[in-house]
Amino acid sequence: MPPRLVKSWNSIQSGLWFQPVLFMAAGLLLGLGLPLLERAWPQLDRWLQATWVATYIPSSPGSSREVLIGMAAALVTVMTVAASMTMVTVQLASSQYTPRLLHRFMADRTTQRVLGTYLLTVVYLLLLLGVMGTREEQHQGLPMPVLSLGLALLLTLFCLLLLPQFLHHAARSVDANTIITNIGRECIRELESLNLAGEQELSDTLPGPDEEPTVLAATETGYVQLVDPRRLLAALPREVHTVRLDVRTGDFLFPGLPLLSLWPEVTLSERQKARLHAAFAVGRTRTTQQDVLYGVRLLVDMALKALSPAINDVTTSVLVVNELGAVGRAVAARGWLGQGWWRRHYRGVTLLRPGFGLGPFLQDAFGEIPLAATNQPRVLLRILEVLAQIASVVPEATMRMMLVQTGRAVYEAARLSEQRDRDVRLIQERWSQLQKEATQPGALPCETVH
Repeated sequence: MPPRLVKSWNSIQSGLWFQPVLFMAAGLLLGLGLPLLERAWPQLDRWLQATWVATYIPSSPGSSREVLIGMAAALVTVMTVAASMTMVTVQLASSQYTPRLLHRFMADRTTQRVLGTYLLTVVYLLLLLGVMGTREEQHQGLPMPVLSLGLALLLTLFCLLLLPQFLHHAARSVDANTIITNIGRECIRELESLNLAGEQELSDTLPGPDEEPTVLAATETGYVQLVDPRRLLAALPREVHTVRLDVRTGDFLFPGLPLLSLWPEVTLSERQKARLHAAFAVGRTRTTQQDVLYGVRLLVDMALKALSPAINDVTTSVLVVNELGAVGRAVAARGWLGQGWWRRHYRGVTLLRPGFGLGPFLQDAFGEIPLAATNQPRVLLRILEVLAQIASVVPEATMRMMLVQTGRAVYEAARLSEQRDRDVRLIQERWSQLQKEATQPGALPCETVH
């Protein structure tokens, strides 16, 4: 599927309106179709009237209409409570953690399905009110629509049972542990879905042949959300043997910025440019799809907000550091350094693109939190502990050196702040432990900071 269609479909699915509209359409079909079925097959209602089901169904059209009106009014009230709870949850999460969590709550599947079930039932009840209980039907001798009324009763009871479950879900959804764990697991799943077989890491220098390339410029404004390498390679002119992606997912574009560099220099037609642009999806916001660092950014924002004087929630920051450690361990397990570029050969074409690995992760994950936590030794200690734990299970010496360099920045931030003697000793111990883990057999020697 083209990246732009994938982006549009993801945007529709993550909207709060999509699933409720589908449920409402189902209620519309049910409210119109079931009474027609009962009119075409009246024997079904006569048979149901002779069973125990008829005990719970009103015996006259007038009483049935009153019951339906009462159920519809009650469900509208319940739906209002659910919608209000949703808005309160969104407001709490935005103010307590970070406004960038808003789209995650809007895309919550449980919230969408609960609101959709309420809409389905209300629409069904309203339609049922309009097609049953008329005097004309009484004179024609048609039986009471037992099946339609029984389904209305069951749907109403089910909606009432959903309310406490939804309130429980809404309360859990704003719990810091739940939010942090969900974001971390989403980052790890995205790491596992990346197909990087055959990728070769290069140096920091900008790769590419020495000759002048053909540069394809961006034409849209927004964030790069998706890149489809296969579609990109299929759209290349035949004479192109090397292509370099000058952007990565999560980068912000505006018209005129380099998007692609092609070798050798060729003349691109408008159709070829359109096909190359179609391999990219550009949107108004970043997403975690193909962009693990955006999930890291969400976690870091939560930690920074928790460390602010207005919130002062150190425990939430420690929880974020723990989850960042789990994501960092998943990154390190794949052996990506991420210090330069990646190269891959595909059907005679060399694809070059910006790399991702432990280096960019550590910079984004632990670059800002230590500066905001200079007066919170618990956070600094936990960062050093997490770095040491990752180093203890990483066999690659270069990766251990990256962890030590990150720990050195944390240690320097702690030294420049005012700490109690006991906290200074603990920080020194954690820093020494990190250096010890990094200098195990097979690792490079690291410089000790005094």
